[in-house]
Amino acid sequence: MYNASARPMGIGRLLDRSFQLYRKHFVVLTFIMLILYGPYYLLQHLLTFQETAATSGSFIEQLRNGGSLQDMFGPNSSFLQSDPTLHDKGYIGKLLILVLVLTPILILGLMPASIASVVHLVKANFYGEETPGLGQLLKKSFSRFWPLAGSTFLFGLIMFGFYFGMAIIAIIFVFIFAVGGSFSSSVGGFGGGAVAFGIVFFVIIGLGALFTFAYFMIRWSYYLPYVALGEESIGIGRSWGLSRKSFWRLFGMYVVLTLILYLFLAVVQLVIAATLGVGLGAQLLQSLISILVMSLWFLPYVVSFFDLRVRNEGLGLQSLIDHTIPDASANDLPIDLDKKNEL
Repeated sequence: MYNASARPMGIGRLLDRSFQLYRKHFVVLTFIMLILYGPYYLLQHLLTFQETAATSGSFIEQLRNGGSLQDMFGPNSSFLQSDPTLHDKGYIGKLLILVLVLTPILILGLMPASIASVVHLVKANFYGEETPGLGQLLKKSFSRFWPLAGSTFLFGLIMFGFYFGMAIIAIIFVFIFAVGGSFSSSVGGFGGGAVAFGIVFFVIIGLGALFTFAYFMIRWSYYLPYVALGEESIGIGRSWGLSRKSFWRLFGMYVVLTLILYLFLAVVQLVIAATLGVGLGAQLLQSLISILVMSLWFLPYVVSFFDLRVRNEGLGLQSLIDHTIPDASANDLPIDLDKKNEL
């Protein structure tokens, strides 16, 4: 069935369409996120809630008491001082469990599976099909678990290698600048103009590195829907071709989305911490709010994937043709067999 949404979309329409799908399928999306992320957040908070409360409790207490910025962030503030309990063996063991066990489960298992579920939901909406139920969506996503985990692991290795290479280049620039600055200082002094130039230079280098990393990350990141749909085993190369000439539009979409969601979550978490404190209950409530809006992080990504396919692969074109120019059999038009044979 032809779907009117199968046409190219701008940033505003991508986000609007994502929020529409979020409202329409809120219950299904929420249950998917709760099933996948609920146990993870529960284990995380059971491991680290005491340390989290210790590091942020003083800040919340000063906020409640109307403390000044100097009290909160000054050199003598307890918020910035290290808590001795964070260096005991128990905390180190919890940290190792979090980093070596829970984080890989999150990155290689939960995130790909949840995004795959959203892919199948949006696909059904795109084609005008009946929306799969909760069990069907989870079954479809986990049926491709190992390809999803493997391709995500490969993507992570590529991005880590790219990040490591950029870090080395940045260190080389810093070293060259430091040596050059020392030489200039010994010869003729290192004035305020040179300091200002150095600050501007490193700001430009930092922004350039950020945009470069974001460019390659966005260009390669659309591998996962291909793998979830069973069209590719890895899909990173196909993602590169799919996202051509669309970086700035996608980058703008992610910037707007990040500003909206981070501002909302920051305000909500600050209100919860100011009213309920930083105990386990308050931390679980904050995680629950994060789970409720988590699908809003994934929907624009998936919607933009189908939009890119419409733009670059002609997805939906055949449906549009069938919808606009129905064939003879669809309209039950009589056909003279003798005339057909003459043709």
